[in-house]
Amino acid sequence: MTDTKTTLQAVIDQTIAADLAPIRNFFFSNPSEPLIATGSGGAESAGEFAALLYGARGGVATSVSPYTLNSYSDIALKTAKVLLISKGGHNNDIVFATRRALEVNPGKTAAVNFSDSDRNEASKLFLKAGSDKSFVVPMKNVHDGFVSTSTSLSYFSIFTRIFQPDADLEKYKTLPEVPYTLCLNDGTPLTPEAFKPVKNYIILHGSWGRPVANNLEGKLVEGSLAGAGVYDYRNYCHGRFIFTSNHLEDSAIILLISPREKEIAARTREFLPSNTKLVIIETGHDTPEASLDLLIRTTELYYTICQACGVNPDNPRNPGRIDKRKPMWVPFMATLKKQGPLEL
Repeated sequence: MTDTKTTLQAVIDQTIAADLAPIRNFFFSNPSEPLIATGSGGAESAGEFAALLYGARGGVATSVSPYTLNSYSDIALKTAKVLLISKGGHNNDIVFATRRALEVNPGKTAAVNFSDSDRNEASKLFLKAGSDKSFVVPMKNVHDGFVSTSTSLSYFSIFTRIFQPDADLEKYKTLPEVPYTLCLNDGTPLTPEAFKPVKNYIILHGSWGRPVANNLEGKLVEGSLAGAGVYDYRNYCHGRFIFTSNHLEDSAIILLISPREKEIAARTREFLPSNTKLVIIETGHDTPEASLDLLIRTTELYYTICQACGVNPDNPRNPGRIDKRKPMWVPFMATLKKQGPLEL
């Protein structure tokens, strides 16, 4: 079974050693062009982080799933840069997205993944198209179970180094002494075991926490720990708090806080009942590494809650006996090709 500390050492070492100049050039050239990033599973939040960073640098960017990418018109895809993100370059979703993007916009489409093996179908498609924008960053000692943790940490580390080259990544090889705080809203400390009854988490975020919140939602659900909802602080204040009011016994709120959210997080806590279960995860950074820092802390939270609940964080139980391979094999590529993009 993996753990955050061991994974971080491998991720940071390989990120620091990697040649990221070609990927940086893709991001930084023609910054006025919009960016569409796409990925599935553990790579989906990586796409969100890439879009967040591209936007913070002054560009227009969005992140969508490969399935949603098909709704975009050829004109839209020709206008934008397209970034395809996956670990191995061979799952059906990324293969479909790669084919579509290279057919429509080969000159401004790039892929980033971690495998240079013969299974990397995306790289083969780039080679066939005559494109040199299939970027492989070797991550040889990074492994995932059914629930992806290492892939996300790798991508966040890589994109942090690209957009914040002066970040001291070495310090992230060691976990923070206090990665998070578990407590009631009145400040009463809680143990991880106090979260065993939780059936739903509300994950609140602001700026740098947005891709991290979506990543944590995926872990909590795929790890079978609980349902989870992701909202920014203002949307929660606009009505989502009613769920908390009705489920104080079996729900908890996770607050992702960077310096930008300190005030609104404090004001949000002021209207919550004193016995609301809270997970407070805070970074002192207001730079790209804030997202990496928050991701490391939420990953450690995931492992801790899994241990308290008796859940294998890499390969959770599957009592319904759903063949874990079959959902990935659900046919969709032929249907989407026949339907084509949305048109009005």
